[in-house]
Order: sequence, then C-alpha cells, then structure tokens
Amino acid sequence: MWKRSGLLFFAIIALALLGALGLDRTVGHHHLPWRSLNPEAPIGFATKTQFLRLAVSPSKTCMDMAQNAKLLNSVPAEAHKPNKQCGWNIARTFYGDAAVTLKPGEANMQCPLALGSYIWIRELNALAQKHFQTELKNIHHVGTYSCRRQNGNNSRAWSEHAFANAWDITGFELKDGRVISIQKDWKGDDKTRRKFLRDARNKACKIFRVTLSPDFNDAHYDHFHVDMGPNFSCR
Repeated sequence: MWKRSGLLFFAIIALALLGALGLDRTVGHHHLPWRSLNPEAPIGFATKTQFLRLAVSPSKTCMDMAQNAKLLNSVPAEAHKPNKQCGWNIARTFYGDAAVTLKPGEANMQCPLALGSYIWIRELNALAQKHFQTELKNIHHVGTYSCRRQNGNNSRAWSEHAFANAWDITGFELKDGRVISIQKDWKGDDKTRRKFLRDARNKACKIFRVTLSPDFNDAHYDHFHVDMGPNFSCR
C-alpha cells in the first residue's frame, strides 16, 4: 500500500514538473509566478506575484532591472534617512519613460514602485490612444515621499509615503493639451474621460499592491493612491 501511495505521489510531482516545463514553452512568462518580472512585458496573471518576489529579493536585483529597462527614465536616488521611521536607503529618482514625464517634476520612489510605475505608464499610453486617439504626455502628481502616518487610520500606522513607497496622481495630460482630471472627471459629464480614468485605475490594480481611487473614500476624491506596501486593496 505504501509503495503504491509513494509511486502515486512521485507520479503527481513528475506530472506537475512536466506541466510547468510545458507552460514555460507555451505561455508568456508574465503569466507564470515562478518566473522573474520582465518590465518590458505586458501585464499578466503573475505580474503582482512577480513584484512580490522582487520586493523580497536583494535591492540590487531591482536596481539592476531598473537600470537595464529599455525606456525607463530614472537614476539611483541619494539615501535619505531624516529619522528612524522615515526615508530610504535605496531608491530611484523617477522621471517617467522616454515619452511621458511627470508634472511638476520627478519623484523619489522605492525601486519596485518605480518599475511598477514604468509598466503602468505604458498601459496608460495605450489607454490614451484607445480613448482619445492621442498619446499621453504628462502625469500630474503630488509626490511620493511624506514623513507621516496614515490619514484616517486609528492605528496610526506609518504611511507608505513615509518610505517613498506610495505615489499620489491627480491627472493625465495628453499630447494635444487636454488634461484628464481625477477631481473633475471621475464623476464628470464626459463618458470617455470617466471610462479612461476607471480603466487607468483597473490597470493599476493589476500592478500595485494597493490602488485607491475616489471610490475608496472622500479623502481620495481628487487623486489615485498607488503603493507597494504589505496590504492588498483595489478600490
């Protein structure tokens, strides 16, 4: 009986390994959680899992990946540790990509957040072309780093902003000069703008650990919050 059970167990393991090898050959790596993140790949079923693995890997792994990303416009940021709670030792100064920049300017980000933002910008640009027949030019934002605790949280836990691990975005500027404002257009009269913003939020949910929009609460009526913290939320 034991021999039969043992043989069955090893047969199952062997089939699983063969299946995994077959998937590696036939399925895109962005769908396979055991593969490393490829910043140039489209969003896949395994993208968030791959980001989680990247976050717990040595910092050099992410920094090398960011350095080699084809169109990512970022450089290593100087360490910033004003106190024991806040700041960072290793991060990147993120400017955008080859075509899309940040307004009013660059932002310091933990490396996985920078890579996630790089992938998201590519998705946003595709959405801009789909909905407005023009490309994205700028992302309007109000920064990443703020040494503070979470707003409206009775636990008073430290915000991911305290570690430059969160980013607040207020709008998207197209190449033809139009600005899609989260504050004005999330519930505005223009259906195309509303659809673009919801698609943008939904794409973010497939990349970042936390994505919060005006649907979350009144504190987010005018911006998206994305972060790579320990929690999971898409609202």
